[in-house]
Amino acid sequence: MTNPGALFGERRIVFRSSAPAGVVVSLEVDGRPVEALLTDTPLNGGLLGAELQISYL
Repeated sequence: MTNPGALFGERRIVFRSSAPAGVVVSLEVDGRPVEALLTDTPLNGGLLGAELQISYL
């Protein structure tokens, strides 16, 4: 997930998922639940992008 916003700073968050593009997945980042939409947007290193959908404070 790139540019996840001020909540997680400017770092890149990397996670694994076998779900196809278009699926919203739930994961935890720094102990906080997050939902991300998987995309087929290619990133460096053979990774695919994901867009932050919702995060809980």
